[in-house]
Amino acid sequence: MFANFQQRFGSLRRLFIELIDPENLATFFVDGSNRQFQMAQEMLESKQSKLSPADLGYILKEYTLNLEKQMNWANRMSNRSRSKVIPTARQKTSKPR
Repeated sequence: MFANFQQRFGSLRRLFIELIDPENLATFFVDGSNRQFQMAQEMLESKQSKLSPADLGYILKEYTLNLEKQMNWANRMSNRSRSKVIPTARQKTSKPR
């Protein structure tokens, strides 16, 4: 059942992306990532006692790697957007003495 849901959600993902207006993207992006973290946190904490130490370690290692990938991507995007902003050089005018 869950695999089928993931497949259907993957198909709908493109549709969601197209439907989000650019002016709402910041709110959707930030709120969505916060909710995704909260869900992952709640899910793991509620099931933690039912997992073997090896499974818990694997889940946390993979989650850490995914967070590192996301942070690297966010840093690259941030650096690209900063490099597009070109400061204008202002000529300094000096007053005659």
